Amino acid sequence: MVAVAAAILAIAALVVGVIDLARPAPTAQPSAPAAASTSAAPAPARNTTDDADRALCSAIAPLMADYDRTSNAWTGSGDPGTPERDAALPKYRSDTEDWAGRIQDLLDAHQDADPLFKRTLQRFIDDRVLMVRNMRPGPSKTYDDEAWADSMTAYGGPLSVCWKLGIKWQ
Repeated sequence: MVAVAAAILAIAALVVGVIDLARPAPTAQPSAPAAASTSAAPAPARNTTDDADRALCSAIAPLMADYDRTSNAWTGSGDPGTPERDAALPKYRSDTEDWAGRIQDLLDAHQDADPLFKRTLQRFIDDRVLMVRNMRPGPSKTYDDEAWADSMTAYGGPLSVCWKLGIKWQ
C-alpha cells in the first residue's frame, strides 16, 4: 500500500516536472525608445481557470480519495494471479465502473475548467474503465501493467492541478 502511494507521488512529481520543462522560456523584450510615452497601457487581464479548476477539484476530491482506497484495497488483496486477487477482481471491476459513472457526472458539470485538466481527468476515467473491462483472472498480463501505468500518467493531470490549488485527497 505504501509502495502504491509512493509510486503515485513519484509519477505526479514526474508529470509536474515535465509540464514545467515544456513551458516556453520568456523571451527578452527590446528596450523601449527614450522618446516612448510615459503612460503605460494596463496589462491585459490574464485568462485563468483557477476558480473553475478549484470547483472541479473540490467536487472530485472525495471520489478520487475513495477510488485510491478502492485501488489500494484491490492491489493489497494479493499478488497478481493469486486466488485472493482473482477473487477480488469482480468487486474491483464493479467498484471502478460505479466510480467512473459518478466522477463522469462531475466532470461533465464543470466544462469551464482548464482543457488539459479536463482531458487528463477524462483519460484517467476512460483508462481505468477500459483496464478493468479487459482484465482477466490469472497472472498479470503485460498489457494490464501497461494500462495501469498509462492511467497513472493521466492521474497526474488532476493531481498536479488540484495539489497546486491546495486541494489534496491523499
